[in-house]
Amino acid sequence: MSAVLERTDQRTTSVDVILRTLLAYDEVVGVVAVNTDGLVMGSAGMTETDVDIVSLLGASLTGVAERTTRRLGTGSALGLSLITTDGMITIGNGGDFAVMVFSAHCDAVTLLKALDEPISQIRAIVDPARTS
Repeated sequence: MSAVLERTDQRTTSVDVILRTLLAYDEVVGVVAVNTDGLVMGSAGMTETDVDIVSLLGASLTGVAERTTRRLGTGSALGLSLITTDGMITIGNGGDFAVMVFSAHCDAVTLLKALDEPISQIRAIVDPARTS
């Protein structure tokens, strides 16, 4: 099972619960959140084996995109999408973590916008000082 980070305020919220909300979109089939080292923070809609296989992908791609965009002076990488013959992998950059969404073909910009709130919620768990 994935490592679950929890925060207690009015109710307990876990990364898995936050990610599960993304499964409400018909196009989304699975979601994984990973830290910069590729360690799984949470997942939804995927088998444990699949989560383990893809966890390093999100950290690696986000790291490369972040370093490249900063070196080119174009600012921080917000996200990226890989389009495959059968779907997409869209990765939202949370700074210290990434959220990878596996989906059917859809509008990547709209999907990245849908990741704004979950990324903000996960950031509040991972780095509460940064969100205050």
